[in-house]
Amino acid sequence: MNRAIFIVSMMLFFSLAGCLHEGEVRIQEEEEKTEPIVEEELPIQFPQWQANDHNSTMWNNSMMEGEAWVAYFSAPWCTHCEATLNAYDQVIPDGKYVIFSNEDDPQYINMSDWHQRTEENLNRSINRPFIYIEQLGSDIGVQAIPHAVFINEEGFVYQVEVGRRTNQTMISELWNETIADIN
Repeated sequence: MNRAIFIVSMMLFFSLAGCLHEGEVRIQEEEEKTEPIVEEELPIQFPQWQANDHNSTMWNNSMMEGEAWVAYFSAPWCTHCEATLNAYDQVIPDGKYVIFSNEDDPQYINMSDWHQRTEENLNRSINRPFIYIEQLGSDIGVQAIPHAVFINEEGFVYQVEVGRRTNQTMISELWNETIADIN
């Protein structure tokens, strides 16, 4: 009987392949699944924000006015999220991809440490802003990481992607759909 309970427990554990932290289960979606925004939920305007990045450069949403961009939410402790961060970094144009920490534990709010560790783990430079803003993830409805929010040129959420994403073609198609509304 104990073996059966163990096997069922392990099957449940491995089916919840997302990040675990502070007792909260964060379920990672399967690769290539998307969470399209339901028509009734639109329009969702991305919240106003302003903060310094890992280099102490000030960033805010007005810098993105009139242009599409991607807000990527993750956490410094989520090492399996780095493959997704890397894939988005390879596809999204410069100045259009902002990396936000969705972790408010004081031991993880140093964005310089997170940036440096990510570059070391990926063995390459990441020239994107790493930003911590308390509550921003909650304000936009982030409940699981990694979590990418595609914002259109009017500042409204166009698409939400939750979970591991490494297919650069898929990310490129989503980006192209987001900017297609501009043209």
